[in-house]
Amino acid sequence: MQKGKVIIQKEQVDQIDNICKKLHNTLTPLQIRNWLENFLPEEFPTALRVIENLKYFTLEEIINEYDQSLRRILDNADEKEKMFLHGLGKFGKSGSSMIYFVRQTPTYKSNEERFKILDNPDKLAEKGVNNNTLVLIDDIIGSGKSLMTYYREQIKFQFAKKATLNIKILVLCVAYMKESLTVLKEGMPDAIIYGTQYVKAFASGSSVFGYRPKMLPVRELCYHYGKNLFSKKDWKTGKTEIHPLGFNKSQSLIVFAHSVPNNTLPIIWSSKNDWFPLYPRNADGKVSRVKEFQKETWLWINIAYKLGIFKTSNTESIYTKNIDFSILAIVRLKKQKRIIPIICQILGITLNQYNEIITIGKERNIFDLNDGLTEYGLAVYEKIKKSLKIHHQEGKREKYNLKQIDQYVPKKFLGKT
Repeated sequence: MQKGKVIIQKEQVDQIDNICKKLHNTLTPLQIRNWLENFLPEEFPTALRVIENLKYFTLEEIINEYDQSLRRILDNADEKEKMFLHGLGKFGKSGSSMIYFVRQTPTYKSNEERFKILDNPDKLAEKGVNNNTLVLIDDIIGSGKSLMTYYREQIKFQFAKKATLNIKILVLCVAYMKESLTVLKEGMPDAIIYGTQYVKAFASGSSVFGYRPKMLPVRELCYHYGKNLFSKKDWKTGKTEIHPLGFNKSQSLIVFAHSVPNNTLPIIWSSKNDWFPLYPRNADGKVSRVKEFQKETWLWINIAYKLGIFKTSNTESIYTKNIDFSILAIVRLKKQKRIIPIICQILGITLNQYNEIITIGKERNIFDLNDGLTEYGLAVYEKIKKSLKIHHQEGKREKYNLKQIDQYVPKKFLGKT
């Protein structure tokens, strides 16, 4: 059979709804259906098995993982020992970004005098790291090879230059793949890793997809499509290698609130060769997803007006339309557990504008004193979501016909051009 229009069986509708809930509503049923169009109809059940087993780390879970590990690190250290924290990679990479989350942990905030952030790992002796602890931070340690390369090129040579350099090295992450331990033990035998261990998706004898006869069809599907979705050039050899099951065969099923690592199966995040991703990694895919979110939110607004949730008497007002859209967009993003900087980025607003919208939302009893959703705010979300589901089941719109929705783009926002 050829790829084409997605015809979903009733049991698969419920399955997709459950997947959305498991992934904290960061995906909509529409996005999953669009993703299924990458496959043949007879492959839908296998494809759905893959995303049923995704692990999505929310902001709260990321902070909690770091907090528990930081507490263990301090418990195992001398009271006077200082911890120097460094995010792996250059500025903007996942490691450096993780410093933000570490600083949000209760353990960091209550012991701030014991921590010091290092923007780069050069000249460690001059920075006072000698006789203390260097904590290398990232979100995930996949194969361990990227960490080893960074350690070898940025840190290891300093020990050779200064024989008296005495630094305890720890690795702090949210998750690490079991196979990375072998690489770390060879290159960093004294290092201790803190995080939650995961096994490869298709590990023999311990696969989340069951024993070998059940696991192999899933692996074959992921490999078949993945081989055309992710390749990387080795600049030393000049050869281009394919990574159908994630970077260096990591076979990860992990997605973070801030990004999806390339260790995860490419069928989840790649947009290469016109593949529709669930969680895009590249800039174009993210921009496309933002536009899609905005279009969907206008559909939510239309339903909100029809249900009488928002008053319709002033719907022609530029200010009112934009505020209604922004409030409902923030409600959706808060349900997805998005952090404030990401919300501002998606909506293209400043922090001050975000706070103004929250204030208006509080006046409407949608947001509470802590800027979270009130019971009424949650009820609004569920009511529109339920109506949207009925709307879709009745088949009134083909793939929601998002292109047919009148989009309003204001010339001014909250009085600003």
